[in-house]
Amino acid sequence: MKEEKNLRKGHYGHLKRYKLIKLAIIFICFLFILTDVVFSLIVFQTRRTLFIVIAAVMSIPFAKNFVSYLLSLKCKPLSKDEYEKTEKISENHSLNLLYDISVTDDDVKFFPVAAIINNGIVAYRPEASDTAEKKQSTEYLENVFSDSKDKVRICIVDNIDGFDKEIGRLKKASKEIKQSEKLRTKLLEAGF
Repeated sequence: MKEEKNLRKGHYGHLKRYKLIKLAIIFICFLFILTDVVFSLIVFQTRRTLFIVIAAVMSIPFAKNFVSYLLSLKCKPLSKDEYEKTEKISENHSLNLLYDISVTDDDVKFFPVAAIINNGIVAYRPEASDTAEKKQSTEYLENVFSDSKDKVRICIVDNIDGFDKEIGRLKKASKEIKQSEKLRTKLLEAGF
């Protein structure tokens, strides 16, 4: 997928744009709350006004966006070099890859790139270098597809070369290659 101005979920650069938007919303909410409270204190010289209630209500979207921003800080997207490698893999295998995939449950699991091939998902996660972390990452993705009628094969790899090899292996195993829109949609809805 080439870079676009409208970076939707699944496109490279979505996470960076998401962080900037959340930061802007946090800043705007904070300024509104601060202005509201200061205005109430200067004009009415008391905190017992309707303006303070409005500021308290505005703290809800502020807190929600602040938590979302903090969660997104844990996620590390692909570098430009890694992105170029994955684009070559995409061209070699004639696949559309999904970028910046987050899955939230008890924690946030971030997959910088993933490929959907038939009823299988190959996801690259650099932090999954040991067996326990790969198993936990696989379980997170299995929970996403737990209500699916078909069994979804999930493979987690911890390096770009392994990502390429696993995609090649899945492509050789089947005659017809399709990328399920249903799996794609469920995967993109799993996180922020």
